[in-house]
This record gives sequence, C-alpha cells and structure tokens, in this order.
Amino acid sequence: MEFELREENADLLNSVTVLFLNNDKDSAAKNNELINLMSEYIKNLIVATSASEAKEKSEGKDIDILITDFNLADAESTEFPVYVRRHNPSCAIIIYTDKNDPDHLLEAINLKVDKYLIRPCSFKDFMSVMVNFAEYAFTLKSLYSAHIESTTHLDTESYDTISQSIDELRSVISRLASQHCMESLPIIHTVKGVIEKLKYLLKNSY
Repeated sequence: MEFELREENADLLNSVTVLFLNNDKDSAAKNNELINLMSEYIKNLIVATSASEAKEKSEGKDIDILITDFNLADAESTEFPVYVRRHNPSCAIIIYTDKNDPDHLLEAINLKVDKYLIRPCSFKDFMSVMVNFAEYAFTLKSLYSAHIESTTHLDTESYDTISQSIDELRSVISRLASQHCMESLPIIHTVKGVIEKLKYLLKNSY
C-alpha cells in the first residue's frame, strides 16, 4: 500500500518515538499488517505484545505516542495508558479498537485518551492522526531544547508576576481538561507540557 507524505511530515514522524502495544489476540494479525506499514514511515517504532514487555522496551525512553487497544474485562489494558501517561506526561494516547459501545467510550473519556479510532480505519486516516500528534510532540521537543542565557535573570517583581500568570493559565487548562472534551485533549496535553516547561525555565531564570 502506497502512502505519500510531504517531506515535512515525514521528518515529523521520524522525530517521534511510538509505542504500539499489540496485546489483543483477536486483532493481532490485522495490527501486524498496520505495524509493518507504519514501520516504513516511523523510524522509532516500539512493538510489544504485553504490558510487561512494553514497560521493559520503553524503560528510559521518551514515548511520544502510545497506540493500544483496551478491554474493560482486562484491568491491565486499562491501567497501562495510565502508567505511560504517568511516566510520559505529554505522551499522546491513541486507542485503536473495534469496541464501539458506550461503556468503552466512557472509559476512554475517563482515561483522558487523545484519540479513539474505530477499526477498520484507512491507513491514510490513521497516518493523518499520527502526523498531527507527531507535530504536537515536535512542538514540545522544540520548547524543551530552548535554553535561557545564563546572564538572563528576572527581578523579584517580574518573577512573581510571570509565575502568577503561569499558575492562572495552568488552572484554566485543568478546568478544560476536566470537561473531558475529546477533540481538545491533544491541544490541552500539549499546552500543559508547555506550561510545565515555562515554569521550569522561569525557575532557572531567577
């Protein structure tokens, strides 16, 4: 299957680390086809067939995107996204599943996943989602790589003013996240990452 990417999008996909937890036995074969296609466009693709294997393979790595299925009857599958988000706060979580019932959709909202994709999904649509999340990850990485010159320092008043503004922005984003708006969650997670980095940079400038 041919899928054409603009050069800038190809660079985005090569800049991220993707973890694909392929632990649904019923869908493993179909997922393997998708994984083989993805591997042609994503350089850093980690594939695991169990949560324990995924934890081992991703240890010490900065996971930008997690792709997984989940089943309410399997506690491990619902707990793993929480584990990943705890260790990689800005990681985008994609649930790729054939479960389209209200219970699973509600649990996905509770888990604050970033995208809920129902199989079958065209490869083109799937990769469009991947490019979007890769762009979010690239934005964060660009921010993290920024450095404040050692000669840059803020006076106490400026520091307090900026710090208060960041805290107020953090409060607004938290309220938005609590509304469980599925379409806005990717942006919310990105902004939350930006806020935390701003706080870090501010602290080092004082």
